[in-house]
Amino acid sequence: MVRSHHLLHPTLTLMVLITGCGGRDEPRLSEWDGGAYRPREVEEYQFGGKRDGAVTRATAVFTIAGAEKLEIDLEIVYNPTPALGSGRWRLDGPRGAAGEVREESIKFLGGQGEGPSLGGRFRLNENGNPRFLVVLPLRPVETSRWPGGP
Repeated sequence: MVRSHHLLHPTLTLMVLITGCGGRDEPRLSEWDGGAYRPREVEEYQFGGKRDGAVTRATAVFTIAGAEKLEIDLEIVYNPTPALGSGRWRLDGPRGAAGEVREESIKFLGGQGEGPSLGGRFRLNENGNPRFLVVLPLRPVETSRWPGGP
């Protein structure tokens, strides 16, 4: 289980308290194994990025039990609704790999006075085949961090 620690805006902290803790508030990672997705233990999750006009670039980093790190780079475009323009991922560790990101569902809030928030469900493919499935909780793009632990 990944625990959430927030050093963010008080409004965000209040929103997290109101919506409660649990699976919907945590990043999730599953790996394709023998015809089914199997959950992987996430030790730490970091998320950040920036909006630049009609494009938001964000990076999610999962530190996975077993000395692996999964980095996912996303580019969200607006035409006129938000959609994944492009995405790449890279796994560092004993079983290193890389590939492309496919959007299964996306959550995006543009925010007028504040920066954008991004979340959703994404499939990570390696050579056209599924490798990982990730769920990113909806969070502000700038400076979000969730250290994990029991």
